[in-house]
Amino acid sequence: MLSDPVRIADATNNPKFRAGDEVVMVEGPHKCVHGIFLELKDDVEWASIKESNGTVSSHPVEWMSSYREALSYFTLTGRSRE
Repeated sequence: MLSDPVRIADATNNPKFRAGDEVVMVEGPHKCVHGIFLELKDDVEWASIKESNGTVSSHPVEWMSSYREALSYFTLTGRSRE
């Protein structure tokens, strides 16, 4: 399902990620997968990434976060270390 015109324009003109950005999946079934952002798909709520194992895959942009440092399991899941 494609986004409405306002969301398409916003995602295109003010992208959350740019080609080459390091990202990590913080939600969904591929949580903790690290990769390089490649491009938005035709449905701009989805994007292609090149995973650290070389596989190119598509995921919802809302499941991605910038990868600036190693994230722990506890950070990604919101759990405490207790």
